[in-house]
Amino acid sequence: MIYDISIIIMLALFLLSFVVFIRWILKKIFGFNIHNLSCIRVAFISLLSGVLIVGLGYQLRTSAQKRIDEQNESKVALESKKKTKAKSESKAASESKKRAKAKSESKVELESKKRARAKSESKAALESKKRARAKSESKAASESKKRAKAKSESKVELESKKRARAKSESKAASESKKRARAKSKSEVSSAKKKKKQHSDTYQNIETIFNMHTIKYLSNRRIFNKGSAVALRDFKVIDFGADKMKQYHVLIAPKNASKTYFLLVFGDNIYKGRITYSSKITVLGSLNGKSRVNDSQINSGIAQRYLGKRDILVLIDRIQVKN
Repeated sequence: MIYDISIIIMLALFLLSFVVFIRWILKKIFGFNIHNLSCIRVAFISLLSGVLIVGLGYQLRTSAQKRIDEQNESKVALESKKKTKAKSESKAASESKKRAKAKSESKVELESKKRARAKSESKAALESKKRARAKSESKAASESKKRAKAKSESKVELESKKRARAKSESKAASESKKRARAKSKSEVSSAKKKKKQHSDTYQNIETIFNMHTIKYLSNRRIFNKGSAVALRDFKVIDFGADKMKQYHVLIAPKNASKTYFLLVFGDNIYKGRITYSSKITVLGSLNGKSRVNDSQINSGIAQRYLGKRDILVLIDRIQVKN
């Protein structure tokens, strides 16, 4: 307001000076004098003109200022909107980042929990396996100990039975030997007489067959020539006894130790003792070719003779020299 009044005063003074100057020029140069134009009128006209000019200028300035103000206000409003939008976007971005961060942290925490849980479960499973394995091993060790103990007890019992059996057999053999000796003394005279008679009826097998090739002959030839033969002083290769108390004895001639003859007999044929150093004389007949089988191995003959060729002998009489 003060600014506008000062402008009006300056314009009025300027117009007043201008009018006075024009009047002086008209009077001095052109000789034209304006009588009715007094100083008060000139000042009033100048003041009124200044007011009009200032009002017009103010009106023009007001319209322009309004436009400028509107533009500024629009600009300010736009800037404010931009700032608000930017602030809102920034806030939204910040919120989004916070949510993303919270989500990420939640996901990481969840993953961590899952890993911890999986690790815990894995550890628990491992511990369970270890316990089960230890329990199984303990059970297996216990079972093994029980079996070993049972086996040991069975072995001890078996050994005890064997010893009792051996003792019983030894005692029986001793008794049998005593009886045989007593019987043999009583029968010595008659045996000597019969021996001479039997010896004359049985031919020596070594004069009939070749002891090295006899095992390769056919059964027919062995049957035809092998009746009533005498196997004199054959050596014992191996022997055994089965559950039926029958002896299974492999013998061979002195000059052909790989040619085996198999004797199978019971107490009714011979009741004495047989050893590896015994010399056996058999009177009987040849019963064809065979091979050492499981029955002879189970009786006690060594495993190495399984499947070996042998010749079966039907025994009429047997004599053992120990």
